[in-house]
Order: sequence, then structure tokens, then C-alpha cells
Amino acid sequence: MAGTERVLLIDTCGETAGMALCEGDRVRFAVDLEDRRASAEILPSLRQLLARSGWHLPSLNAVGVVRGPGSFTGVRTGLSFAKGLCESTGLRLAAVSRLESLSDAAARAATGVLLPSLPALAALDAGRGQVYVREIASGHEWLTAVGDLHSQCRNGRAVAVAEQRLAERLSGCCVRLHPLQAGHALHAVLRRLQEGGSDVECDANYLRTEANLYHASARTFETGPDKAF
Repeated sequence: MAGTERVLLIDTCGETAGMALCEGDRVRFAVDLEDRRASAEILPSLRQLLARSGWHLPSLNAVGVVRGPGSFTGVRTGLSFAKGLCESTGLRLAAVSRLESLSDAAARAATGVLLPSLPALAALDAGRGQVYVREIASGHEWLTAVGDLHSQCRNGRAVAVAEQRLAERLSGCCVRLHPLQAGHALHAVLRRLQEGGSDVECDANYLRTEANLYHASARTFETGPDKAF
């Protein structure tokens, strides 16, 4: 994508929710959303962002949305809004993993840092004693128990996390805390757009699906870097 491409980023998946307007590889304007009111705030917040920037929807080139892992309501809010916006405007859509955003944030923060301090893993709290993990080098993602991740990190592998509560549960490990904002998804979204983007059929990545919302058990699975689980 050219350096003047304008992209709207949407992330309503985690404990922090927000949107950002970006130009090229820079975040130009951003707004936070209350995580429990994101569905009510997302449209007026977009209007606020556009007013602040002086941009208009037709001047945007694409929409990037974080598709999870995250809360059922949060993921659904962001994806449905992004899909509807792209359907109505014809904008391109790119959906990315929140773990990929975290991996990017960790890698950019570690620029110039020597091994072995660079995080090898990125992890998000999945609740119920579980975590979602991404191997940063390969893009491989899986769901596992916190205790398993703790064991992997005790051998010196550094892990990037987005939540303070998870950092506290990994005491004794080499942990790098990187609280996420919508703008952290920018580089993953740009990569996806360069690859052709994702259309409105992109899948959600819920922490709990409707079928197992209250009865999920720990499991390990394999995905490619761009697949939903």
C-alpha cells in the first residue's frame, strides 16, 4: 500500500477497546471505547474521529479489524461493525489476530534489544486457567493451560502479555507487558492488505463460542497465522 493510504482500525476484543485512523504506517487519530459500552459508542466515536481528522468515509481506503481472541460480545461488536461498514461503502477489509498485534507491539518495543531478551511468545488471558499463545517467529497459535505456559517460560523464553493479571500469574518468568490499543494492529493490517486483504467472510475468533460459552475445557489446537480457531 502507498504511504498515503488511510485505514480505520477497530479493536473491541480485549479489556481495552478503541478505534484509530491511520495514514500510511502512522496512527494519526485515536479514541478509546468503554469495553462494556463499545457497541453503543462505536458509531458516535467514528463520527468523532472523522470530525477531528477532517476526513470523510469516502477518503478512507480500507478498514482493519481485530477478530480475536477476545470476549464474545467484544469480538462480535467489532466484526459486525467493520463488515457492515465495508458492505455499505465498498472499502476493503482486513481482519487480524489480536495475538499478532501483541507480537508486533513486542517486536517493535524490543528493537535494538539483544537475545535472549526478545520475547519468543505472545500470550493473552483466556480465563478459566487458560491462555492463548502465539509463537512469534512462526505465527503458530494455540490454547493451553496457564501452568503449561509457565513451564515453557521457566526455561528462559520471554513472553509478551497484554494484561497485568496474566503478568502476575507468570511470576518467575521473563514477562514483557504491552497493554494493547487499536493502533497496535496497524502493521498486521497493512501486511494483510498487501496480501490481498480479507473480505466480509472473515471469521470471528471468540474466547468461547456460543456452544461452549459456559462449558469449555482446556484444549490444544493448531492454526495457521491467519486462521480463526
